[in-house]
Amino acid sequence: MLSQIAQMLRNTIGILFLTLASYLAQAEEKAPAEQRGHLFILSGQSNMTGGLETGFASAVTKALGKDQVTIVRCMRSGRGIRFWLKDYELPEDHELHGKLRSGNGEEYPRLLQAIKDAGDVRAFKTVTLIWMQGESDANRDLGVVYEKSFNALLTNLKSDLGIEKLHFVIGRISDHGLHDESEEAWKRMREVQVRLAESNKLGAWIDTDDLNGGDEKNPHGELHYPAEQYPKLGERFGKKAIEQLGINK
Repeated sequence: MLSQIAQMLRNTIGILFLTLASYLAQAEEKAPAEQRGHLFILSGQSNMTGGLETGFASAVTKALGKDQVTIVRCMRSGRGIRFWLKDYELPEDHELHGKLRSGNGEEYPRLLQAIKDAGDVRAFKTVTLIWMQGESDANRDLGVVYEKSFNALLTNLKSDLGIEKLHFVIGRISDHGLHDESEEAWKRMREVQVRLAESNKLGAWIDTDDLNGGDEKNPHGELHYPAEQYPKLGERFGKKAIEQLGINK
């Protein structure tokens, strides 16, 4: 009789333990009850690596307050969007089809870890991706798959970070490439970037044509923006991000 009672107690304790473990696991999966602050993720290629963070931080902290702003930076020069997407696919009729495989997705783990290092992303009121990238893809005339690739990047980030909404601001590549043999490919990329932003209620874009150093002697400017223009680029990104969030300050 005593052995039966002992067995029943063991079974009951086992059930209670499993129930508690399940409850704790579910609690960990739930987003924090109280969300505060705003997370901004700066990523992209060479024109994102310049010193634009000061201008960006100034704009967003002025609107939100320093204690409400967290900024993450993770970028790499000379990278097409494929470096952020492991499952990137070139157009079948592209001259490079089947050749560009190594490196696909190698920047994504770095970006994801940098974001997670900022804390539980679900604890922020909003999360915004600030994206300055596309020159490499335009130079290789890869605009035809850019829209699909960028949307896949957004989907992957939301899934891996456990969030439902991801705001974004795209810096449209400048008009530098709108000449000679690159004109049509450059034009297609610019159109895709604008379409991405304007077709998504959480998206926006900024114009960078006046930031590439173009003048009468050099009407098309340079691929890389002059150093003195990066604070302006950052400020422009910051103001557009605040506008996209619907915060009027």
